Amino acid sequence: MKFARTTALVIYALTALLNTGCVTTQIHKFRMTVSEAPEVHGANTQQAPHSSSWRFTGKVNYNAEKNVDISEDIYETADLDRLFEKEIKFKDAAYEMGGLDFSGKIDYLYKGKSFVVGGGLGYKDGLFSHLTMGANFTHFEFGTFIGTYSQYSDLEYWGETGEDCGDDDGECKTIGDHTSRFNASFFAGLYAGFYFDKLFFNLSVSSYGPNSEIEGIHLDTPGIATGYLTAGYRLNRWLEFSVGGVFTYIGTSDWHDNVGVTGGISLYL
Repeated sequence: MKFARTTALVIYALTALLNTGCVTTQIHKFRMTVSEAPEVHGANTQQAPHSSSWRFTGKVNYNAEKNVDISEDIYETADLDRLFEKEIKFKDAAYEMGGLDFSGKIDYLYKGKSFVVGGGLGYKDGLFSHLTMGANFTHFEFGTFIGTYSQYSDLEYWGETGEDCGDDDGECKTIGDHTSRFNASFFAGLYAGFYFDKLFFNLSVSSYGPNSEIEGIHLDTPGIATGYLTAGYRLNRWLEFSVGGVFTYIGTSDWHDNVGVTGGISLYL
């Protein structure tokens, strides 16, 4: 029965391929704003065993403004229903990123003997949330995290679509749009921290793949990985400040990068 059904599907697909033209979508211009991946880190100090803490953080971030060419690295997500029916081509596609932005975040951390669990909710060009798991010791900590990032993006494109579009006897119609929308993605990463008395240093690396859709077609766009290298000082039990650098890598075939700076304050409860 399974063999017969598979054979029928193959015959149907080949018949469709031979008897219908290919619906081609040519995107002449595609622009999508994207943000650096969110920052996540640990307690920035040795947390007492069997204790919990709340942290409220506000930061100012600046990254160099940059257009990253992704024309050779953007694809239609595989869809078997359209395998023999549609094709999408990008002539000029780019990420628009960088500039000045503000971010805010609420973290909760609970420590057992050495093991730490927690979570966070924040805003950086859109809402993100995450779960954290790691370990916290006398002078260092490390961990991992996973979450969702609902990024608010500006999307602009225009092009043509139609059956056998591009051939002399093909028929094309113009398509295009300029809109802003939330695009939900998963993000994940690792962090490590070192602290001595009131001084601390952090490394946080996270990555995500921006999601997008045009004309009902889901797109597979290059991933973005961001590293935050920061140093800070705990003024007292409740207040700390930090500054540092931001390094972003875009997973195109040429591996573009971008740099920036970040700084902010945190309040502990």
